[in-house]
Amino acid sequence: MDAQTKNFRSGFAVLAGLPNAGKSTLLNALAGGLLSPVTDKPQTTRQNILAIIEGKDSQVVFVDTPGFLHPRYKLQQTMAACVDRAVGEDADLVLLLVDASAPDLPAHKDLFEKISQVFCPVYLVLTKTDLVSEPSAVSAVEEDIKKLLPAISKVFKVCAPRAEGVEALKQAVVSAMPPGPAYFPPGQWTDRWERFYAAEFIREQIFKLYQKEIPYSTQVEVEKFTEDLGDKNYIRAVIHVERESQKPILIGKGGAAIARLRKRAQARIEQFLGRPYRLELQVTVSPDWRNNTDLLEKFGYLER
Repeated sequence: MDAQTKNFRSGFAVLAGLPNAGKSTLLNALAGGLLSPVTDKPQTTRQNILAIIEGKDSQVVFVDTPGFLHPRYKLQQTMAACVDRAVGEDADLVLLLVDASAPDLPAHKDLFEKISQVFCPVYLVLTKTDLVSEPSAVSAVEEDIKKLLPAISKVFKVCAPRAEGVEALKQAVVSAMPPGPAYFPPGQWTDRWERFYAAEFIREQIFKLYQKEIPYSTQVEVEKFTEDLGDKNYIRAVIHVERESQKPILIGKGGAAIARLRKRAQARIEQFLGRPYRLELQVTVSPDWRNNTDLLEKFGYLER
């Protein structure tokens, strides 16, 4: 049965939630791989990332959005716009993710208001349920959210790292998709180029290895990406920081910190792409790049 038959279902399921709600972890669990960068720090995801998941008679495009926040600079304005566009324009289904172990419902007020205005179904996904000792506490969070957001039609409780509840959620999402042809060719698993993921996984390791403002002040730009050359596959990337004082922190004494970053990022890229690469990293200062429209356009956060 092909994508043109009337029994085929396809559509977009948007993952929305506050920073660190577990969106990227769930996306990876749904996709069966490490598609989206994941760290224990909020705001790791800066742009919408698509995971295209095929079934025998279905194609679901899961959209991982940046964490919903109140923008403090231009980069965060572009992140907020990603959420608005995905929820308001792209969605056939919204998956609202809430951390069951730390729900903080007052912080969700504006997000709940935005989701209450969508015209598609809304499923509540309570994440990190393994961190809640009493099942009754998770149920209480569910009831409180339903009172604030009556639009919720179904509720799922998941622990994505353990894959608990993930398959049931996936099947429910497929069932919710409208009839229609596939949006992407068979076998395509994302809408992004491989060099995009190379930059994302370098940035992922920056989030894992550095503290305080460093992860949030860095942007990775892949300048050169060669492939299909066997052991000569090569990536050269520039790490932009905002201030001169951040450059030595990123590099470390005798280059030890950036050497560790290079080693870990190279391994992550090779794991994802399934072939060897030689990674070269450079650090440059691009003052206040998060508020620089020209640089945000260059880095792909704004349309030219």
